[in-house]
Amino acid sequence: MLEIERRGETMKKICIVTTFTGTLLSCLIKNISKTPYAHVSIALSDDLKPMYSFGRLNPKTPIFAGFVEENINEGLYAIRTNTMCRVYSLMVTDRQYEKLKENIYNVSINRKQYLYDVKALVYLSVNKPRQKDYRYVCSHFVADMLQKSDINILDKEAHEVRPNDFYDLGHLQLEYEGLLCNYYENYKVHDVREVVNI
Repeated sequence: MLEIERRGETMKKICIVTTFTGTLLSCLIKNISKTPYAHVSIALSDDLKPMYSFGRLNPKTPIFAGFVEENINEGLYAIRTNTMCRVYSLMVTDRQYEKLKENIYNVSINRKQYLYDVKALVYLSVNKPRQKDYRYVCSHFVADMLQKSDINILDKEAHEVRPNDFYDLGHLQLEYEGLLCNYYENYKVHDVREVVNI
């Protein structure tokens, strides 16, 4: 995990990962969002182990979905080895980092209460964002975790956020773009000292 000191305060790097797997659902979302990437995840370190999001619980079917912990060469990404991605980084304070970790943990331990919000996809396609307790799509989850952690990089409510809102977002540093399965080969992970477990 990369840590630097800025103005006397320790900063930590988190990552936001946008992906396109080429599945039927991802093609549908890509057409709605009008950008090359249809899915977004968040990671607490630049080794991306793991990434957190809302998506398929079973990599072979989109029918069952919810809170997921994703890894580059596992699950759907092991099946869809041609998955394209963008990996962005963002430096946050220790306090923001700990709040983010806690917020993700709270969803993780209560994952059975949370559902994938299929209706939100329909509402987004007609520009009518939907907000529902204990229901997320991937972009709503990532945005909500950031906002609840006082990481204010988006200018809209979490339930209004689409994957394309992370595309070229000024607050984010683009670290890598290409095949997700080649991330470790083509991008030197900085000073990985620990794997963050939730």
